[in-house]
This record gives sequence, C-alpha cells and structure tokens, in this order.
Amino acid sequence: IGDEDELDYDVLVWTGGITGRDCMQDVDLDKDERNHRVHAEGNFQTDDEHVFAIGDSALIDQPGDQPAPPTAQAAWQAAEVAGENLARAVRGQPLKTWTHKDKGTVVSVGEKAVAHDVVNVPIETFGGLPAKLLKKAIAARWINDVTSVGRAAKAWPDM
Repeated sequence: IGDEDELDYDVLVWTGGITGRDCMQDVDLDKDERNHRVHAEGNFQTDDEHVFAIGDSALIDQPGDQPAPPTAQAAWQAAEVAGENLARAVRGQPLKTWTHKDKGTVVSVGEKAVAHDVVNVPIETFGGLPAKLLKKAIAARWINDVTSVGRAAKAWPDM
C-alpha cells in the first residue's frame, strides 16, 4: 500500500490456482457455481462491501463482456490497486478501478517456450531462445521485485 503500515482484518483468505478453492464453495458471495470464482467489480469489491477478491479465484469485471484473465500477469498488475483500495476502504476514501492491460503471452513447457503478441516486440509470435530468454527475464524481474537483484541473478541459471 505504499508504506509500512499493516491493515487489520477479521478474516484473510489466501488462495491460488485457476479455480476457487473448495473452501469458497459455501461462502455467501456472488460467484460462478462451476468453479467458485467470486464476482468482483473493477475495484475488487464483491457484493459484500467488506469483502474484496483478487487473482485467480476472482472474476474481476472489465470493460466489455469478459472478466480479467486468471493469469499471473493480471494478478501482478491488480495487486497494487487492490492493496491501495483496501487502505482506501479503511479510510473511507473512494476506490480506484483497475483495468487489465494485456502485455502479451509467454508460455514454457519443459525446455520449450513461445511468446505471442508481446508489447513493443515487432514479431507477433516467436519461439526458441528469444522466447526462453524473455520467459527467464520475466521470472527474474518478479524475483527481483519481491526479493532482490542478487537473488534474481542467483536464480537465473536454474530457470
């Protein structure tokens, strides 16, 4: 949220994966009954103003007819705005609306990788070493953001 303050909470549900966890099945919130993903506005608020949803287990409204994709890219982008909105809600301030900005797709399976529609890259789809290096760079950036440059550099050979 930009500072070192911690926010108090009554219940924190932390989950991962591309479907809502089984524990969300009986939660009294508007959700997709097939996979238990909780519906939320673009500001991450659910139909209960005290509950926010983010990430893979949430269906975040976006302009158009599709929710934000259940990807790490979307969750990473959304996290900062969601954190700010939690603090804003506690302070009684208006919430910000988040809109996903697709920066492309990079997929790796085993030793193979492919990239598609990557922002600022003139080739629409590519594979091989350039895609593998891009995938490693994305992972290293994440490690750097959550830990340090040193840890990202140390992890590079094992990616």
